[in-house]
Amino acid sequence: MTTVDFAKSSAGPATSAVVQGRARLLDVCDDARAPVLFGCRAARCTTCRVEILQGENLLEPAGPEEAELLAAIGAPSGIRIACQAAVRDDAGTLRLRWIGRDLSKPDAIPYA
Repeated sequence: MTTVDFAKSSAGPATSAVVQGRARLLDVCDDARAPVLFGCRAARCTTCRVEILQGENLLEPAGPEEAELLAAIGAPSGIRIACQAAVRDDAGTLRLRWIGRDLSKPDAIPYA
């Protein structure tokens, strides 16, 4: 069982979720009403970028689409795309914070 703690962000208050088994982080965010915004939900816009604060080992390695997008934006280690990441079937605490951009705002810059 993995506990996923979402830090407070401009998208909303902090919250937590308990995950049984392997799960897409996208689904965990939706179910928990996590403070993480999504745009395309298909690894194109980077709106759902999250910073892993603890427990990076509790996520599956990035798949090809996520890895390509992370490389394209020059993301450092510890940054993941929430719509593509998956929580492993393991025990521990995963702490993360949304650091993407709200594309509904006029000053938002996609893909950066």
